[in-house]
Amino acid sequence: MRTSGRNGTLTPTECVHALRSVPTGRLLYTEDALPAVRLVTFAAPRAEIIIATDNESWFGRFDRTFVAFEAGHVESGTRDGWSVVVLGHARTATGSEYLSGFDHSGPSPWTVRSSDCYLVLDIEHVTGRRMTLPRLAGDQR
Repeated sequence: MRTSGRNGTLTPTECVHALRSVPTGRLLYTEDALPAVRLVTFAAPRAEIIIATDNESWFGRFDRTFVAFEAGHVESGTRDGWSVVVLGHARTATGSEYLSGFDHSGPSPWTVRSSDCYLVLDIEHVTGRRMTLPRLAGDQR
């Protein structure tokens, strides 16, 4: 998703559009009462985030729990970017219908098979911001 260089709030529709433009995001949860983050691949074909789990049982802990998800992107040349945060209940799911979110024209997970399990996060609350990161004097990045 291209950003216009203006700082400000994204609408829910813009947030979902932005999510669909990147292949990775961060699952945010608590572990031993401490905040934790895990990088994941995902798709957002409907009003949900679909995370391919590669049948890793670790993801089962999130079935019927409330989690957060964040994705963002910053253009290196312009330093224009965005960040979107989703809050919602997660559930584990199986079935080839979830593969449709990972079409070949857009972002795709590292591994996807029709027998895979998925972690599906309902988008219950979504917020986003568009931003331009400041460049300090002498910063050539």
